[in-house]
Amino acid sequence: MTDQKKKTENFLQEGVSLYGEAMNAFLERLPERSQAIVKARFGIGGGKAKTLEEIGSLYSITRERVRQVICSALEQLKKALLHEERFAIISKTVESTLAKKNGIMVSDELVKTLSHGNKSEAGAILAFLEALPTILSEKLSSDHEKVYFLKDFSLELWQDMKEGTKEILSNMKETVSSEELYALFTKKYGKKFSYEHYLNFLKVAKDVKQNVFGRWGLSTWSDIKPRGTREKAYLVLKTGGKPLHFREIARLIDEHGLHQKKRQSHPQTVHNELIKDKRFVLVGRGIYALSEWGYKKGTVKEVIEEILASAKKPLAREEILEQVLKVRQVKKSTIIINLNTFFERVAKNTYVSKKK
Repeated sequence: MTDQKKKTENFLQEGVSLYGEAMNAFLERLPERSQAIVKARFGIGGGKAKTLEEIGSLYSITRERVRQVICSALEQLKKALLHEERFAIISKTVESTLAKKNGIMVSDELVKTLSHGNKSEAGAILAFLEALPTILSEKLSSDHEKVYFLKDFSLELWQDMKEGTKEILSNMKETVSSEELYALFTKKYGKKFSYEHYLNFLKVAKDVKQNVFGRWGLSTWSDIKPRGTREKAYLVLKTGGKPLHFREIARLIDEHGLHQKKRQSHPQTVHNELIKDKRFVLVGRGIYALSEWGYKKGTVKEVIEEILASAKKPLAREEILEQVLKVRQVKKSTIIINLNTFFERVAKNTYVSKKK
């Protein structure tokens, strides 16, 4: 093994990438203007990647001429990757990284993994990815994100998996955990993929997504991509499975990154939004629950009236207390005061609605 290869492998094992260093070594072979064009196109060195039009305007050349310069440079880079030992480790690293994800990865995830989070390396990595002869790519589409995949990877197999998963979710009409979704898929289509294989495939899909709580659904569902305050609060409550104070709901919206642009949620805004929505029920002082859990709007008096009307007979105080506390988070003394004030006691601690 040469000193250069040892050095490269050591750096990669230590979590330090040499993509930028290797790219600069390659670019030195090109004419000065070609170097600048390639750097600008991929954002090599940490700059922002420029469009063909932007580069053409900068150098007073046509968009097509810019494309030709870049294609020529990538063709030379491809030959270097195939025949030069100093670049071989890059090819192997990219291929093994993709193989660990069953042959396909979203562009951003692949770049982040290869660079170990070092954003200044991203441009060089993207240039290498475009030149690698064993790697193919697909642009962003209605089916998937921008992806890179191994040359022998079957997009048709991936498409079949995705469509099968979409059908399952469409029929379910609710989000499911990774384990549940995999079990449903294997039950219907057989064990074509391992659990890890299946999840790696799903991560590439554009129309099937996982929300911040780790549950899968169609990307159009509000449980996956909640937009307004009410949708975000609904997701927080539904996932938590219990009533919460509006301040806690606001905190959890922020904690799980549901608020866009890192803005902080205002508790009072959450309170104002929820009190107007029939999906939410105020069950205590500032405490909200979902109406789908059986909670209903109304005062404690109204809740007791509904309980007695449904029973169609006198009920013992303890039974009334139990039923009220299922739908309201109030003190027992509050319920007893309402019973003694607004209802008729017909026997020891037994009540009916007063006759009108």
